[in-house]
Amino acid sequence: MDSGVRTTLLGIAAFVSLVLGLFVATMSITRPLSEDDAQRLGVYIFEQPRTIQEFSMLDQDGTAVGIKDLSGSWSLVFFGFTTCPDVCPTTLGVLSEVVKDLPAPPNVIMVTVDPERDTPAKLKQYVPAFNPTFRGFTGTFDETVALAQQLNIAFGKVPGVMPGSYQVDHSASLVLINPAGQYAGFIKAPHNAQNIQRILERL
Repeated sequence: MDSGVRTTLLGIAAFVSLVLGLFVATMSITRPLSEDDAQRLGVYIFEQPRTIQEFSMLDQDGTAVGIKDLSGSWSLVFFGFTTCPDVCPTTLGVLSEVVKDLPAPPNVIMVTVDPERDTPAKLKQYVPAFNPTFRGFTGTFDETVALAQQLNIAFGKVPGVMPGSYQVDHSASLVLINPAGQYAGFIKAPHNAQNIQRILERL
């Protein structure tokens, strides 16, 4: 084969390889969430993340926690309580599935909306049972309300059938906190592990 033709063919092959390589690299880059994607996955991301004011609570080990504990990586914050009959265990079970296959799983934190009954010791029995990395936060009623209001979470006591008994109605949304410790958005219920993984992978 003529050396000039051989050189031309090698040049064409190298060019094709370069184009294919660029195409594969482009396809591997994670696309940001479009409005249609977000709607389909049940997530709302704020155009401008919101500052969270400092707060003071205790985790399940009785250690003081605040805004620093929501910084450094993405966090999913869920408001629930240990005697919740359905929504809370279901949600924590889904979140346990979420973190299994992610190379960089988020922090998962349950803030109790029943501080009257959910002591640190009770949270320690309950929350890490779903995943040992999960944390539970508890505080006074006023501290809980103050944090919930910042994150657009509503909750309230509902009298039970037995005198003196009660349940707590609360939002089932998952709050997204970015690595800067800012309120970045929320994921609406019902929750699906694969959808949440897709959201986290594309943040």
